[in-house]
Amino acid sequence: MDTSKNKEIIFNKTNVKNINYIDLCCGIGGFRVALESFQKKNTNYNFNCVLSSDIKGDAIKTYNLNFNENNNKTDIFNINEIESFQLLCSGFPCQPFSSAGNKQGFDDNRGLIIFKIIDICKKYRPEFVILENVSNLIILENGKSLKKICDEFTNIGYFVSYKKLNASNFGIPQNRERVFIVCSLEKCIDLDKIKYVNPENKLDTIIDYKAKYTDIENKFANKILNLHSQTPLFGYKMQDKRGGKKNIHSWDIGINGYLSILERSLMNIIMTERRKKHWAEKKNIVWTDGMPLTLDEISTFYENDNLKEMLDNLVQKNYLRLEKPKKIVNAKRVYDDNGEFGYNICKGKLSFPITNILDPKATSPTLTATDSNKLAVIIDDKFIRKLNDNELKLLCGFPLSYNIPNDVNKYDLFGNMVIPDVVEGVLNCIFKL
Repeated sequence: MDTSKNKEIIFNKTNVKNINYIDLCCGIGGFRVALESFQKKNTNYNFNCVLSSDIKGDAIKTYNLNFNENNNKTDIFNINEIESFQLLCSGFPCQPFSSAGNKQGFDDNRGLIIFKIIDICKKYRPEFVILENVSNLIILENGKSLKKICDEFTNIGYFVSYKKLNASNFGIPQNRERVFIVCSLEKCIDLDKIKYVNPENKLDTIIDYKAKYTDIENKFANKILNLHSQTPLFGYKMQDKRGGKKNIHSWDIGINGYLSILERSLMNIIMTERRKKHWAEKKNIVWTDGMPLTLDEISTFYENDNLKEMLDNLVQKNYLRLEKPKKIVNAKRVYDDNGEFGYNICKGKLSFPITNILDPKATSPTLTATDSNKLAVIIDDKFIRKLNDNELKLLCGFPLSYNIPNDVNKYDLFGNMVIPDVVEGVLNCIFKL
């Protein structure tokens, strides 16, 4: 196939630059929203999408609804022939590189998608490539994964640059750091020239204060709101396996039954001790963050004649559980059958209806596919609810006109998208500077 016309952007008689592009691992269309916004502000450019692909059915369904298309769910490895294009965009899968995952990089099959993208670029030679991934890619394996990607593009004739960008610097009240990799056939794009916009926006600019309702289980919601009436909980986290001044534990609010002062004290001490590395040495096991401790081990740092009864009560109320220590097998934690039973904290953050109570005067933590549905806002000190559709859109830089189908997992989709405002910043750096 003759792909030589891919090497340069086509100008028509009216000096409008026609640019065909493909949107791989497109998600719900963050790149496309950015390109359409950029085009409206820069009418001398005309962007035309000639291919959109994603393997997630919910994502494609949402994408089709908003861009009036009929794309099928498509595995990138099944893409063979593509119409001529000058720009490739892709938010390739982040799970293999994410600090929230197993960080297996290219050992994870999803990590191999980047090499399919490189093969496409080698064959079709688009003038520009814009890639987005988690910022952890920069430090994974001491930078070897990112260097491998950059070297592969360099080897097929591209100038490559990359930069970590935070959505909070582009008017988005979300602390979302991502690395953008930009490849160009003509010259190296200086991403340090990217211009930031409205970096001071906070959550109160996007919270829908008119949406007064509670959509969290009533018993739990009432306990949180009762505590909030005593101590404002804006910016607090719900997490049993960590501490900190702004952390709510299940035993603090008696989710499984109220505890005595001594029992709460014991829970706090166990929470801290179970993370200490010297226990692994004494047990002759590999250290993992959060090990079960036996009665004898707990008695070395907590003296009480009724310790066994206290621990049994905490197990009965489901604050602690008896379990064996874990070992690492293929980058995963699995129970060691040869280990000794001990007491461990029951619940991690995802065990609760919420993980964070957002502070209107701050920015949101990073939305992720696993816990975007667990970010909560408190309205008028009387209602606690999850982020609604409009808040999700604005928190991710999507227009309010963007449509979300009723039967998709919107929290998963917005946890995985690319922020259009950040992409537009990169586009300005490529096409206007």
